[in-house]
Amino acid sequence: MKKSKGISIITMLLFTHLITAQQLEKQATIPDYSKTLLLEGGLNLSVPVHIQMYRTHRVGIGVNVRVSKKISPKTELGIRGEYDYRFVRDIGPDTTGTARGRALHKNFSLFTLKPNVQFKLRKNWFLGIETGVGFAISDENNSIGLGFIDEYNGEAQFGSCSGIYLGKYFIARANQRKLGISLNLTNFVAKGHAENTLGLKFNYCFMK
Repeated sequence: MKKSKGISIITMLLFTHLITAQQLEKQATIPDYSKTLLLEGGLNLSVPVHIQMYRTHRVGIGVNVRVSKKISPKTELGIRGEYDYRFVRDIGPDTTGTARGRALHKNFSLFTLKPNVQFKLRKNWFLGIETGVGFAISDENNSIGLGFIDEYNGEAQFGSCSGIYLGKYFIARANQRKLGISLNLTNFVAKGHAENTLGLKFNYCFMK
């Protein structure tokens, strides 16, 4: 009886040890995504693809920074801050004598803040969707924004900004991202009218 009881106790101890070991191994192999912070930033290059802005402005250059956290092996939630400076096509003199007319011949800046969700695809490709707010400033007049566009009728400082992008990460040793290149289609929407741009982002990736 005592021998049988001893065997039962030993069996229970071995079983408990096995369960504990499996749990520890599982915790060691499955990352805690809530603690995985990703940071990337770099340069933007873009051109307008809507006829209204394309008539007056051309290439834009800027910078962007994105911070995100993994919520699953293939999904990240993040937020991107971005600044673009767009150059005018024709810097000749204005003939209308109005602030709106002069803004047609001036460069402008666009600041955006966009929460986003990004999905990991095969072979280090990724797809992302983002939407947020934008603030435009013309070199002619801070209050006019993108108001030189006919549909905005003289004033468009604030608007909603959305985008979709597809890109690829280039991986260094230890399976860590180093450089991300993406093709981005974005827009600025105000007063029911959207102005679209198409561009590339070149981002250096930091990991913590």
